This record gives sequence, structure tokens and C-alpha cells, in this order.
Amino acid sequence: MSEISGKQTKTEDLHNYPFDADIFRKTFNRYVQRFNTIFFTLVFLICAPFIARVIAWYLGEARVDTTGFLNLWHATGSLLLDWGFPYITYRPISLEMISLGFLSFGVISIGLHISFGVLSVGGFVSCGVISIGGLSSVGVIALGNNNVYGLVAIATGNKKPFEKGVYMNGKAFGVIAIGREARGVFALSYGEEGEGTYQFSPKRQDPEAIALFTRWYKKFKNAFVLPA
Repeated sequence: MSEISGKQTKTEDLHNYPFDADIFRKTFNRYVQRFNTIFFTLVFLICAPFIARVIAWYLGEARVDTTGFLNLWHATGSLLLDWGFPYITYRPISLEMISLGFLSFGVISIGLHISFGVLSVGGFVSCGVISIGGLSSVGVIALGNNNVYGLVAIATGNKKPFEKGVYMNGKAFGVIAIGREARGVFALSYGEEGEGTYQFSPKRQDPEAIALFTRWYKKFKNAFVLPA
């Protein structure tokens, strides 16, 4: 078998070639890994100052001198104000134009647990125009691990512990839905449980869905193969 490159055939003709579900699933998983790397890096950067603050508090309770760290913490806040960022808050419950915290509300909102905003990133739940949630997400463009709702909804799902190659969660619902179980007008599904008016999955490969999703994720073209 040989893969079909974008140069060898037109996208609108891909559905005429044999489809390899294993290549499709491996490609799906590679895209998921890339997204998760970006997301968890972002969450770590959000959490890092809070973790450092908690460690400093613990050391202070143990009568370890943390004056240098506390001075740096307050100096950083003052520097942001001097640079013209008076509408940024960074606290456990945060409400401001640019808001960072455990529970966060703002135009640009990043919350370790829950976040609401125009651009919203939440460690667990997020709601916004552009919404990224570690677990659930609701928005015009919504990304998350499970139960994602939006005009464009992307749900990555995750591996089931102790079972190789078995995944759970990843339910996406939207006009354009992408997930391990996707339901929408255009649906890109890892498994066979999803449903769509136009579907690209191991169960169905509709030309309209193939044309849309391979335009965004070109490596899915490799799932269509020619006999050697």
C-alpha cells in the first residue's frame, strides 16, 4: 500500500480511494497529543505563580525567610501597573478586564478551575466566545476534553488508565464537531459512535466532510491509500 500525497490527487477525489482506519486513528491521536502539549503547558504557566506563592506561605509558616520572594511578587505587580496594565488581576477569585485566577471572570479570562470571558481558558470548565476547558467547554469556538458545545466544538478525550489504545470522553457537539465521539452537521470522529450530516470517521467518509477537515488537518489525507 502507498500513501496518497496532496500532490498526487485532488482533495475532492480522496473518497474514491481505499480508506485505512488505522492510519486515520493514529493521525487523530497525533493531533490530540499536539493540542494537549500546548494546553498543559499553558495551564502550568498559569499555575506556577500560585504554586510558588503557596510554597512561600508554607515556608513562612515554617519560619523560613521568604522576604525576597514576597518583594519580587509585589514588585512584579507594580511593574505591570507601570507598563500600563491597570486592568490585570491575578488572585484566587479574579474579576477584571484581563483576569487570572482559580475562578476567573473577564474579557480575557484564565482560570485554574473555572473561567468565563470573551477569550476564556479554564483548567476544568470554560465558557466564552473562544473557550478552552480542561474538561468541559461552551463557546462559539470551544475546545476541551469532554462535553464540548459550540459552533466549532473540539473534544480530545483521554486514554483509559491501564488499557492500551482505549480512550474515553471526547464528546463534541456543534455545527462543526471534532472528537472521539462527534455529533454535528460536519463531524470528524475517532470512533464509530459519532453522527453527522457529513461525516469523516472509520464508519463513514463523506466527500463534503473530507474536503473540509483535510483542508485544516492535511495529514488526514494519508488515511487514503492506493494498492501497491
